[in-house]
Amino acid sequence: MFEPRVPLDRLEKRILEFEQQPIQTGKILFYGSSGFTRWSPKYGMRPLEEDIRAKDGSLACINHGFGSSTAEELLYYYGRAIKPWAPRALVISIVHNDRGWGYSPNEIMTNLAKLLAAARTDFPGIRLYLCDARPTLKYNNDFVTRFCEEFQQLCREYCARHKDTKMICHADCAGFWKDPADAGIFDREKIREDIYVEDEIHFNQLGYDIYKDFMTNVLAEIL
Repeated sequence: MFEPRVPLDRLEKRILEFEQQPIQTGKILFYGSSGFTRWSPKYGMRPLEEDIRAKDGSLACINHGFGSSTAEELLYYYGRAIKPWAPRALVISIVHNDRGWGYSPNEIMTNLAKLLAAARTDFPGIRLYLCDARPTLKYNNDFVTRFCEEFQQLCREYCARHKDTKMICHADCAGFWKDPADAGIFDREKIREDIYVEDEIHFNQLGYDIYKDFMTNVLAEIL
């Protein structure tokens, strides 16, 4: 086993914010780091909850992204940030922060597997979605590419073993690349530059417009 590398209470303020919200059960709960967190009016974007709706137009999702989080923290806060909401589906996105804190792809997957096992036990029949690494302009070098490829393979293997879990592969979203034929090539020369804010990591509204269409298509079976 390995020791946590992050102070597990460092993002407590964000979890307290979740706990102050009215609890809505039976929704699709998005749980992860800043890619979800910033899908919010707080950062000048349309909210995720309004972008991804049920087929009848009703609200279908809850956004419990908390920026800079790692898989270790997602697992740590499961009982407070997920369980009370009793979601019918869970969408998880993580990776780059874990890499920054020194977790290996295998360690990330170990934590996620524990989280998914808990959700499966607590909510029989829940649908589970596991995202691989999002493309960014900033994180592009051989080490990061290998890291993300290894994590992606672990996700594929996990989903192959668990039929209730589906992998959301960002390479399947051709809209993130200048040329759709280059989808999946994590090279800043190939990735669109007009979909990111200045930090070259997070999406601007155009990026989230593309992400909305992609996620809506992926989740169509449960919307």
